[in-house]
Amino acid sequence: MKKKNLLLALSAMTVIALLASCSGASPSSQPATLRLAFDYWPGYYPALIAIEKGYFAEDNLTVTAIKPENTNALMADFLAGKYDMMAVSLGDVITLTQTNSDIYFLLIADESAGADAVLANNTIQSVEDLRGKSIGTNLGGFGEFFISTYLKSKGVQPSEVSLVQMDAAEAPAKLKSGALDAASTWEPYVSQAVKDGNKVLFTSADTPGLIPDGIVIRGAVVREKPEAVQAFVKNWFRAVDYWKQNPQEGNAAAAKQLGIDPSEISLEGIKLHDLKNNQALFTDDGSATSIYPVAKLYVDFFITAGKLTTQPDIKKLFNTEFVLKAAQ
Repeated sequence: MKKKNLLLALSAMTVIALLASCSGASPSSQPATLRLAFDYWPGYYPALIAIEKGYFAEDNLTVTAIKPENTNALMADFLAGKYDMMAVSLGDVITLTQTNSDIYFLLIADESAGADAVLANNTIQSVEDLRGKSIGTNLGGFGEFFISTYLKSKGVQPSEVSLVQMDAAEAPAKLKSGALDAASTWEPYVSQAVKDGNKVLFTSADTPGLIPDGIVIRGAVVREKPEAVQAFVKNWFRAVDYWKQNPQEGNAAAAKQLGIDPSEISLEGIKLHDLKNNQALFTDDGSATSIYPVAKLYVDFFITAGKLTTQPDIKKLFNTEFVLKAAQ
């Protein structure tokens, strides 16, 4: 009986193996999945290009890209575990570490070099005219630091203006209705506000290096899906290189994913960071190219502003493992 049972068991295993072979399916061949939430910002579009070009699929990875309604909803859902990764500014992540320290910057996507802007109605002719006026921005995020830093450089103290909570997408409507005197936003909302008669007062080109953006990932995903994460990083930079070499084709690929016309996509005012840039940014040597001093500026600002009560571990915030491995 034992021999017969063994033969039956072996036969069953053979049948299962043959069926798996015929179908091409096995547990290890199932594609890994990652859910990425992103804002309307071209610096995040390498993920869309990689999806459209099939780069992720070549590494047996499925990336689902989702565009939530606004930045705050995006970050709240990310913290709740709805997404594996999110594409946001470094400044937006710093205060999130107060709620969840098990999140990491995976790569630096870009630097805003003019694409972020503060606009105002025509009653405001200069930065000095902002005294006593209301300025909309995402409080506790990079916008607050961006505005405060530039105002101080022009001799205007942040306490002399009224900073009001606002999502970037709301800027055109808030300015048009007169609910706000000025607002911080980015494209395509800048162009919309300008068409309504508002003017650009200053941009991120006036604060070089101050607004880096990137991909943030939950720690659980890093631990549970390291191969999928590595495939994401590899193909992200593959898409960056493709876009730089083929700008029109890259625009078309991203536009197809977004369901918009390619003419609506522009990298003007955005410096995309490739793999080599990321290697330099993730080097903690105190140099001007390192991301660590910039992160420290944000931490110090938010602690002083009372948005942080504990000092986050900046070195822990940046997970350099996957970028460094991609460079090997």
